[in-house]
Amino acid sequence: MLTLERTPFMSDVSPKVVSTNADTQLPVMSIEAGFQAARTAWQRLIDFSLIEWGRDPDRFTDEGVEAPDGQIIALAIAVAERYRDQGYAAPDSVVPDPNGGIVFERRENGSSEVIHVWDDGHVEYMRFEGTRLVARETLLV
Repeated sequence: MLTLERTPFMSDVSPKVVSTNADTQLPVMSIEAGFQAARTAWQRLIDFSLIEWGRDPDRFTDEGVEAPDGQIIALAIAVAERYRDQGYAAPDSVVPDPNGGIVFERRENGSSEVIHVWDDGHVEYMRFEGTRLVARETLLV
């Protein structure tokens, strides 16, 4: 079973509310709708990126990238399912690293959060403010 020893890296889907009277005409998305949207985004990432990479590892041959093997893809899916089930916002991108790992990245307001599933099976969290690394931890999976 997958367990993480720290708070998940993805920012909470719950909106930060600032009370204003600037726009009272637009509909407000409920927190539940936000969780559902995040869940759907995670599931799309699992179904249309990670699973497809496992079905066709040769797609990376021309790019000079070592395809992630089945164990790394399974680990990345487990990580994605955990964040999906906890209701965290989905990453903006998921890409293979050149050595057979997988990188999830979420960017917001000049900062980015990265989960790197390395080719040796360890998982690492990094947070950047601009280009400066401000946090780095190994996640226990």
